[in-house]
Amino acid sequence: MILDIDAVSKTFEMHVLDGKTVPGLADVSFSVDEGEFVAIVGESGSGKSSLLKCIHRTYEPTNGTVRFRTEDGEIDLASCPDRDVLAVRGSELGYASQFLDEIPRVPAVDVVARPMWEQGTDREAARERARELLTALSLPADLFNAYPATFSGGERQRVNFARAIGPQPRLLLLDEPTSALDPETRASALELLDSYLPTSTTMIGVFHNYEVVRRIADRVVVLADAELQRVVDVADYNPEVLA
Repeated sequence: MILDIDAVSKTFEMHVLDGKTVPGLADVSFSVDEGEFVAIVGESGSGKSSLLKCIHRTYEPTNGTVRFRTEDGEIDLASCPDRDVLAVRGSELGYASQFLDEIPRVPAVDVVARPMWEQGTDREAARERARELLTALSLPADLFNAYPATFSGGERQRVNFARAIGPQPRLLLLDEPTSALDPETRASALELLDSYLPTSTTMIGVFHNYEVVRRIADRVVVLADAELQRVVDVADYNPEVLA
């Protein structure tokens, strides 16, 4: 087991509504084995992205633990100091969201290469790997040295996806990372998850596409109204029954 999520809850306080609290997650528990791909599914507002953000510690859980077995020992991402979270993100924990947070005046190839050279990869070697990933994702070569702020939504998503997988993290979180891609590029992105990442890579991903879930996942976590409904093997997943 590489990740154990135990009784994780997240509530949001709405200051504009006189402090009313809204549940984002309620007592969610499951574990993930090393090398496993777990898909998270559910209707809009069911808590899928909130769960990923609690694992990544973009959100600090209100209750519960998120125990991640790093190469240096176990860490509770729900409660450990921020410096420890940042250290793990820089070495073992990757995250690809739907949207790219652009870095001003940094070309696409360096946006992708930066996490790799921050891990110690030679700068030119990191740039070469970044070019290979962007090529595999069908980003035109004349955009490699352009600024992503000028890109379309699909082009930004390709850069974001390449940046997340570039360092080959041990645990990769995917929040609808291919939602803006055309079917051919989406297929290329999913192929990279198989061909580029080590087989030991553990992945947890939010996807709305049933065929994508059936193709890549080992198990499926089903959420509804911020609560865990069930965890099933992908062969037993039927969106008409479970979602």
